[in-house]
Amino acid sequence: MFRKFILYPLIFICITACSNSFYQVPVAQGNIVTADMLEQLEEGLTNAQVQFIMGSPAIRNSFDSDRWDYIGTFQIGENKITSIHYVLYFEKGKLKEWINLLD
Repeated sequence: MFRKFILYPLIFICITACSNSFYQVPVAQGNIVTADMLEQLEEGLTNAQVQFIMGSPAIRNSFDSDRWDYIGTFQIGENKITSIHYVLYFEKGKLKEWINLLD
């Protein structure tokens, strides 16, 4: 009987003390764009070369096939770490320019 009065509160204290240090899973949604990928981009690359470097875009505008949007977020637990939104513009199948809409 006396063990229950000591053991249960001790277990409860240990669990609540450790509850804030549980592993929080990193979650990437959308496109993951790294600085390495952006360094490889240069004007005049074809659509296939850009797709090889950057991967498939999150959004391909059906009304404007010369614009590709790369959108994504990366977060750990409740904290949002990064958000990206890059827009790549093509002209006659060649990369013309790319901009970061979140800067």
